[in-house]
Amino acid sequence: MSNFHKNQFSGFFEDSNGNKSSTRLKTFLAAITAFIIALATVFISGVSLVESLPVIIALLAFSAGEKSFQYFIDSKFKLNNHE
Repeated sequence: MSNFHKNQFSGFFEDSNGNKSSTRLKTFLAAITAFIIALATVFISGVSLVESLPVIIALLAFSAGEKSFQYFIDSKFKLNNHE
């Protein structure tokens, strides 16, 4: 159980119940990493956008896919609990 009180707000990496969410942390880190790699292609001449693009796309796809998969699982789990 969480020590979350109703008058407190949930944090950035917590769900609405106050539980820590590793999926939110992984999603955030993957998106930030893709952003840093994209910035590196602009500011560092040794890093090519053409070579970095597959990595950037993979990280952004992971970010979107991980969170949408968690939402799908949570909705199925909540639906089965209420039957």
